[in-house]
Amino acid sequence: MDARDATDEQLWRVCQRLSSDFEPHGQRKWQGQREGQPDCVTCHWFLELFRTWPDWGTCANPQSPRAGLLTFSEQGCEEFEQEKRSRDEETHRGRCGFESQLGKFLREEAGNFICEEVRKSNDPLKDESPTPKPEGIRESSLYLILRRLFRRADVDSARRQIVDEIVTTVRQDSRRYWEFSRRYWARTFGEKVLAISMPERMQELEDEFWERVDDTVREALEWRGDNQ
Repeated sequence: MDARDATDEQLWRVCQRLSSDFEPHGQRKWQGQREGQPDCVTCHWFLELFRTWPDWGTCANPQSPRAGLLTFSEQGCEEFEQEKRSRDEETHRGRCGFESQLGKFLREEAGNFICEEVRKSNDPLKDESPTPKPEGIRESSLYLILRRLFRRADVDSARRQIVDEIVTTVRQDSRRYWEFSRRYWARTFGEKVLAISMPERMQELEDEFWERVDDTVREALEWRGDNQ
């Protein structure tokens, strides 16, 4: 399992559930509106893990029974301490954090895709690897990461414009990744830069990648809308 792309199901297999957790994870009951429950996600001591919005993290409070444990944001404990930020500050921080994480993630995905396409144009063993079976959108790591980002961020189908603006910016930046990848493989193979072949369908390949991104964004936003 790659922890960066782990599903909720995989993480729950190794997450310890304590009696002090809120129901349904533990035995602690909450009286009042769900919005008022002191979840880990708003706790001063909660440290998010991986590169996603904080569905999962760990507790850094030495007084908490969940100290040092893999923790889902809704498990909670009696040692909760509210983050000391105003609503406006938290909203701004959340918006900036979401945009930064989404942009970084999309750049990584685009860079990895382009680098692999350049490799396939130059690797003599490229045809010996079995062709991977296509996976459905909702089984892809891209979908899982986007779903986690959208779940905690204030982004739904009505706010698709925010996501589209980030995708457009990253797409414009990614056009230069082809040359970066060419230089990378030149160093790796010990060749001159001009000796590295480039894919014949560079623009088509890039367009196909971003079409998959658009489809995955739509699926992730639809999932979020269905589960609010």
